Amino acid sequence: MKMEDRTAACERGAIVSLWGLLGLFFVKGTVGWLTGSKALIADACQSAADCANSATAYLGLRKGRLPSAAASPSQSQPGSALAIVLSAIVLVAGLEVGISSIREVAKGVNEAPGWGAVVVIAASIGAREALVRYKRKRDSECGIREDRMADNRSDIFASLTALVGTSAAVAGGLLDMPFLYVLDPAAGLVISVFVLRMGYRLTSGVLQKSTLCTMNEIDAQTVLESVQRIDGVVAVEDLGAREHGHYIVLDVTVSVNPRITVAEGQEIAMRVKRHLTKRFLHIIDANIRVQPYDPGYPYKSNHQEEELSAFVQ
Repeated sequence: MKMEDRTAACERGAIVSLWGLLGLFFVKGTVGWLTGSKALIADACQSAADCANSATAYLGLRKGRLPSAAASPSQSQPGSALAIVLSAIVLVAGLEVGISSIREVAKGVNEAPGWGAVVVIAASIGAREALVRYKRKRDSECGIREDRMADNRSDIFASLTALVGTSAAVAGGLLDMPFLYVLDPAAGLVISVFVLRMGYRLTSGVLQKSTLCTMNEIDAQTVLESVQRIDGVVAVEDLGAREHGHYIVLDVTVSVNPRITVAEGQEIAMRVKRHLTKRFLHIIDANIRVQPYDPGYPYKSNHQEEELSAFVQ
């Protein structure tokens, strides 16, 4: 698959997952509020956290497609600011749900939530699994390796916790066992921990600088050696990686013969980019910066002096 097709497939997977999770959030939140289910409201916050995670990954993927020159700090500020805002919202939502659930447990619960909450939770589990399968299929088409497609499945644990807690509370209403009512807010309290954990991961991921440590040492060394073997590359001056969800975007600076033309330097950059995205399936894109090699260091040139003189004239 061509690099453009791979990138488009990854973007389609990310955007479908984003809208699907956003829809789950609204449905769960609305039904949770109408039925009075704290567990379902907490599960809606978990979907919101997953949605924020998908939004951050999508923004990173879009940013990775920009040329190196365009990926300036000033232009990346809106995306980073949005990611920080989303992370903060997730943390506040998780904290609020946790406090609200504790209050409900402390003061006692007088009634069970509506049975519609159980139906929505069960249906949302099936919808979420469909989204996960679709996303994994798209990632496979992109060439994302299986070990990088292993999603954090706190979402399914949160939904199962909500299903158990809400079902038990509804059963308590049907069987006239009011002591089971407390299991619904108790489930909400447990789910709030998942939401807070997700918010913390999002925040730390946004604030952490993207460096080469996002790849393991073996991968980094393999990439360096691979780039150095490409025709026209004299040396690899810098290699950085930005990991957005399952995607990796490389920022590479290579030195080339200073006697070549600008067009030849651009051709070398394209050659490096094509090689990296085809050779390493988990690398979705690469921004290549070309600079002249230090002329003070002697090395063999493939260009004659008269060619340089003709070019300067």
